Order: sequence, then structure tokens, then C-alpha cells
Amino acid sequence: MKQLLCIAAVAGFLSTGVSAANYDIGISGSDRGIDGFSLSVGNYYNVPRQEIMVIERSMPREEMSVVYYLASRSHRDARFITDLRLSGMSWWDISFRLGLDPRTLYVVESRRHSGPPYGQAYGYDKHNKYRLRDSEIVDLVNVRFLSDYHHISVDDVIDRRRTGENYNNINEHYRGNKDRSERREERKEDRRDDRGDKGHGNPHER
Repeated sequence: MKQLLCIAAVAGFLSTGVSAANYDIGISGSDRGIDGFSLSVGNYYNVPRQEIMVIERSMPREEMSVVYYLASRSHRDARFITDLRLSGMSWWDISFRLGLDPRTLYVVESRRHSGPPYGQAYGYDKHNKYRLRDSEIVDLVNVRFLSDYHHISVDDVIDRRRTGENYNNINEHYRGNKDRSERREERKEDRRDDRGDKGHGNPHER
């Protein structure tokens, strides 16, 4: 009997330890892990990393940018918007609930793509009955975010989406290009510094 109690106590301890470990993982980046796309959203909207981690635990990653886009436009807390979404409301209805007009809020100007959801096909006509689906709103917001964050045209993002590329891969592609560009600039600066150092000092000491 004592042996059974001992085993039960050890099992309970291990279970508690595992639960605590899972909790720690959740706080540090959710049990799915925080990826580059979520970090980019946080950087763009100037959101603390820990808040991004908390919101990410309850929202699909591709909808993170919608949460913070609406938060910035409505001046409401991201958690309030997340709660509305988790209650079952569509992004269209949430927009109205926040006092925003989704018929103009999500317009993305494209030179190469026309018709809903891109361009002026629905956005500027307030009497138009076209209602955006959740997936279309998510796409429009992410196209706008990736274009603005990486300083590229919306058409470049749309073209990549049309080939089936997901938002995280698009973000990583342009972020990788940015990192390589910054590293090239750093190397150029280093070379200029090296050349500058050789031109100074007492020539008799060389």
C-alpha cells in the first residue's frame, strides 16, 4: 500500500512538473512557438513581445495582423478585439462594432489585380452590398501589412499569394533580403573604416 502511495505521489509530482513546463513554454512563446511572422507584426505595431505571445495563444497567426490593425485604427485594446473574435463574431461585424466602416477600411489598391477584394471594386461605393468574408479580410490586411513593413508593392505580395505562398514564407523571404542587405552595408562600412585607418598615423612607425 505504501509503495502504491509513493508511486502515486511521484506521478503527481511529475504531472505537476510537466504542467508547469507547458505553462512556462506558453509564456515564453506558446506551445506552438512564436515565429518570424508574429515577431514582424509586433515590430510593425510596436507591441511588446510578451503581449504578442499572449495574443498568439488564442488567435491563428495569420489573424494577428488583423487584431493589431483594428486595434490601431479603433484605439482599442488588442485583447478586447480578440475577445470579440473568440465570441464568434466575423471580422466584418467586429469592424462595425468598433465604429469602423469595413467597406472602406480594407481597401488595397492594386495595379495588376482588379475585382473583389482588390482595388476599388467594392470599397469606395458605400451603397455596394458586397460583404467581405473573413478569409478576404485576413488576406487584405496581411497584403497591406507585408507591403508596408517590407517596403514592397502590394502587387508583389498578391502575386506570391496567388502562387500559394503563405504569409510567413513571404515575410521570411523579404526579411531575409533585408538582413542580407543590412549585412552588405555593414561590410561596406567596415571596409571603409579599414581604408580610413590605413591613411592615418605616423608613416615612420609603419
